[in-house]
Amino acid sequence: MVDTVQSVTGPLLPDQLGVTLPHEHVFINMTRTTPQDGYLNVWSDTEPELRRFTAAGGSTLIDMTNGELSDYAAPVGWSDDLRVMQQNPDTGSRSIANVLATKAMAEATGVQVILGTGHYYDTYLDKRWFDRNSTNKIAEYLVADLLDEIPGTGVRAGIIGEIASDLSHITAVEERSFRAAARAGRETGAMISTHAASFPTGLAQLEIMVEEGVDPARVVIGHSDTVKSVDYSLELLRRGAFVQFDCLMTCRIGGELIMHQIDRRLSYLKTMIDKGYQDQILLSQDVCQRSHLRALGGPGYTFLFEEFRTLAGQAGIEPELLDRIHTVNPRRAIFGE
Repeated sequence: MVDTVQSVTGPLLPDQLGVTLPHEHVFINMTRTTPQDGYLNVWSDTEPELRRFTAAGGSTLIDMTNGELSDYAAPVGWSDDLRVMQQNPDTGSRSIANVLATKAMAEATGVQVILGTGHYYDTYLDKRWFDRNSTNKIAEYLVADLLDEIPGTGVRAGIIGEIASDLSHITAVEERSFRAAARAGRETGAMISTHAASFPTGLAQLEIMVEEGVDPARVVIGHSDTVKSVDYSLELLRRGAFVQFDCLMTCRIGGELIMHQIDRRLSYLKTMIDKGYQDQILLSQDVCQRSHLRALGGPGYTFLFEEFRTLAGQAGIEPELLDRIHTVNPRRAIFGE
């Protein structure tokens, strides 16, 4: 267990979290793989979206923008110093601009934002940097982000993530990233949150971290809802990890509800709940592209509390249980309760 978790504006106690989105992004740069849409860097777009979240009763957001995704991930004109705008070339940490812009947004909107630290998947990784740094050294950088500061910001990360693999297998450089994250998590007690999209590689991710001595209960396997098999989610739950259905950005596109995406997720959730795993479920939207903003027809940061809540109730998932998933479960995942 950990006593407090660090947000961009200071430490939080468990009872201060409130309604929590465990996998979102405030400012992010995904243009390497999504050149037309994957760039959230407009203050005037993001601020009203976060204010809508607080108006819906939201309190806390975990920002999973890692080092690679923080390159130039700040409002246009934030700084003329390219070194401030870029991922730290020495430690691999988030860019200074990304951290300080996110802190400013939190202060402006009242949203409590917890930052992740870590590395994305193979396509984004600087292989030469990984070759120059041992696994233990990479872990040391993560620990420093958590316990000292993200260099040049005066702000500490609160959790480890999102740590990513993106194919049907984990590449060698991704494995080093996972082992470093596991060692940092073991040393600090911080929650580790992953990216495991489309393929059931969350099982391999979990195996690596367990090999490194991490308790499965400190691990959140992200994007589990993109794997079209409820048996995959059930196996992760049986092994003791949290299963995160966080790709609900696929459920509202262009202002329209995508019912086959919603219905499959609701079916899986009911199965997991019926088998008694309701305490290991996390839900989020993963806003990471401009088209995901509510104003542009996406889910924004409030889909879970609006259309999804109504449809879940119609499917037989009690509102009180959803409230626990949005409050108690994130608290258990973050603090190890």
